[in-house]
Amino acid sequence: MSLILCRMEPVRNPFEVPELGVHLHSSQELCYVIYENPLLVMEDFVDNRLIQFIRNDLAMESLGEKLDDWKRSEENSDNMLLLILTSCQYYSSAQVSHYRQVLIRYRKMHPAEYGKERADYLFRKKQYGKAILLYEKLLEKEKDQVVDDKFFCRVWCCLGACQARLFRFEKAYEAYDRAYACDSQNEEILEKIYCLKSFDPDLFIAPNYQEALDKRNKEAWERKIDQARLKSRDSSGVKELDELFMKDQDTRLRRASALVKKWKNEYRGML
Repeated sequence: MSLILCRMEPVRNPFEVPELGVHLHSSQELCYVIYENPLLVMEDFVDNRLIQFIRNDLAMESLGEKLDDWKRSEENSDNMLLLILTSCQYYSSAQVSHYRQVLIRYRKMHPAEYGKERADYLFRKKQYGKAILLYEKLLEKEKDQVVDDKFFCRVWCCLGACQARLFRFEKAYEAYDRAYACDSQNEEILEKIYCLKSFDPDLFIAPNYQEALDKRNKEAWERKIDQARLKSRDSSGVKELDELFMKDQDTRLRRASALVKKWKNEYRGML
């Protein structure tokens, strides 16, 4: 995350935004996060922890008191976001007006579609555990003109993708199985099940899927799998590990400890 700072504030306790993996050290950075990530901040972002940060660390007592009053009176959370943007004066009035329209557009969406947008956002940020919780809530929705079998199929597919990213291949298969039950004409689901089986040969799949897969031309699927394997070998994490083992023993041990700690923090963020 990069931005131009207009003023410096003596922040002793930076505000953590775990979904983005950043700590905020200024009101400008706070505004940037709010402006660029509406789906992250529209629900429960302005909480007591943030208000305390604004009041104590940013030394914006008046703004903190107003947010505190608004929160107690159950003021619209969107208005509190707009108040922060306006008070910090990092964005122009035209930009704040544009942001207001973005919030209005999201609020006008069907609740299920809005919920999926938020879950998809968390998925893109690799917050798989949090995304899973939102996707599961969507599966509890009653059917209507928007929430139909096609919608449930999309949600189950997203759940499968989350579980696969966490290497929970059995749970991923179960999700894709439910997705296929919602839309048995969806060829992409069969491809995803085939990919799971390729990455985990011991994974049990129902005979009807095996029969369906046997009838498909899987050359294109195999090419995608090969590309994924090549990409994983070329990933920064793998390269970093390879470079690590080229170091001397003392450096290797020190760097290995730091690398494991980094990976643990990243994995915690996914859960």
